[in-house]
Amino acid sequence: MVKSYAPIQTYEAKQLSYDLLNNPKDFYKHNRRYATSFVLNVTYGKRAPIWECKEIADIYGCLSRFGRVRRPGSFIVDTFPSLANNPIYNMFSSWRKVGEDTFKKDSEVFMGFWNDTKERVKDGSAPHCFGKVFVQSDFEDQGLDELTCAYTWYSSHPLLPLHLNDILISFIVAASSREVPKQPV
Repeated sequence: MVKSYAPIQTYEAKQLSYDLLNNPKDFYKHNRRYATSFVLNVTYGKRAPIWECKEIADIYGCLSRFGRVRRPGSFIVDTFPSLANNPIYNMFSSWRKVGEDTFKKDSEVFMGFWNDTKERVKDGSAPHCFGKVFVQSDFEDQGLDELTCAYTWYSSHPLLPLHLNDILISFIVAASSREVPKQPV
C-alpha cells in the first residue's frame, strides 16, 4: 500500500520544488502546503494545489482549535473533573460552550471531507486513498456511524502535516547550510 502513494509524494515534491524556485520568500508556506496536501491526498484523495485553499484553511482551523483547548491550564475542569457537574462552576466557566463550539466546527470540517469522499466513491471518481477504502468497508456493521468514521479518519493524522513540515524544513536547512568540500585541482 505504501508504494501506491509514491506517485503522490513525487507529484507534491515536484510542485514544492517549482514553488520554492519561483517564490523562495514563501519557504514555510510552500512546505506547509506540501505536507498538508500529501496528507490530504493519502487520506481523502484530494490535493491542496495552493496554500490559500479551503481544505488547508479548514485543517489549520481544526489544529488551531485543538491547540487552544488542549493547552495545559486552559480549563480548570481538566484538572478537577468533578467540576463538570457543578452548576455554580458551570455558570461562570466557558469550558462547555468552548467544547461544544469546537465540536460543532470540527464536525462540519470532518463531515465535509467524509461526504465529499463518499460522493466521489459513489460516482467512481475517488482515487486510491484511505478514505475510499474506509467508505467501502462495512463500518456500519461494526457499529460505527458516519460522524465516528469522519473523526476516525482525521484522528489518524491531525498533527502529521505539522510534523512532516518540521522534518522537511529541518532537512532543507541542513542540506543548504552544509559546506561543499573543495575538490583538489
